[in-house]
Amino acid sequence: PDGEYILPFGKAALLNEGNDVTIVAMGRMVLFAEKSVATLKGEGINCDLLDLRTTSPLDEDSILDSIEKTGRVVVVDESTPRCSLASDIAGFIASHGFSSLKAPVAQVTSPHAPVPFARELERAYVPSPDSISAAVRKVMNYK
Repeated sequence: PDGEYILPFGKAALLNEGNDVTIVAMGRMVLFAEKSVATLKGEGINCDLLDLRTTSPLDEDSILDSIEKTGRVVVVDESTPRCSLASDIAGFIASHGFSSLKAPVAQVTSPHAPVPFARELERAYVPSPDSISAAVRKVMNYK
């Protein structure tokens, strides 16, 4: 951007507003989540999309407010599922937002495996708009 640009620490950005499900993402995963949100909108699924922007401090209030509204959440993280941002946020939600949930917290992460170094293998390894959309559909269909 032109000129001075200040990023407020500890404040997530609500990039899309919806009432069906919350998608929480950060960094490159936000771009993939935006593509997923557009696809899902065409299917009649309206998503809150939170770009965390910072993790410490974490904007816990925005996460909980969104989940209270939607009752469903998908956390997207490029890391592996163990000891990750996604697992940390899922644990936070389970501890502080459990009563708002209509479905289990879904995590879309890379597999718990070494990172491949071939471009095609890396594409299959990293979360994608399709894998995010699939997780959203799953939480939407949870009974």
